[in-house]
Amino acid sequence: MMPSALTLAVEPADLHPQDELSLTGPLVAVIAVCLLLALGLIVAVVILSRSPRKPAKVKQPRGAHRNTSAKALWHARIDAIVDQHERGALSREEALTQLALVARDFATDASGRSLHSSTLTDLTLLDRTSANRQGLDTLRQTIEALYPPEFADPAFNIHARSVTVPQAADWVANLVERWRP
Repeated sequence: MMPSALTLAVEPADLHPQDELSLTGPLVAVIAVCLLLALGLIVAVVILSRSPRKPAKVKQPRGAHRNTSAKALWHARIDAIVDQHERGALSREEALTQLALVARDFATDASGRSLHSSTLTDLTLLDRTSANRQGLDTLRQTIEALYPPEFADPAFNIHARSVTVPQAADWVANLVERWRP
């Protein structure tokens, strides 16, 4: 006669319980590795924080004919803004705004037309002659380069974040030097 249901009979003597798994050794090893990595990172931070800083830049006069031309007044205004920023009297944003104003003041004086409120589109659409083409193109490029640092949010715009006041001052000084009467 065949049983209708399969039954499994297990005797208690047939059971062989396994020992508990011991994770102590591997966990200690993982903790040790993490501690060594943390220690290594701390050492790296200390070493890198003590690395030599960039040497202070020696101020170079901007422009080849600086002291012998009428452009010296414009360079003096540019340098005054940089100096005020370096002394902490002007914030970065205030300095960039003042440099843009100097660029527009200079171009207004040099061109004989008011360019204080001209947009980039306005500057692009100005009538160009062989005499004023280079100056107007340089003005447009200078103002275009100053827009992001002056108005954009540095948290979202890498150009706005990376431009320094001395770099922007060099752009304005370049405009002054390259403008041909």
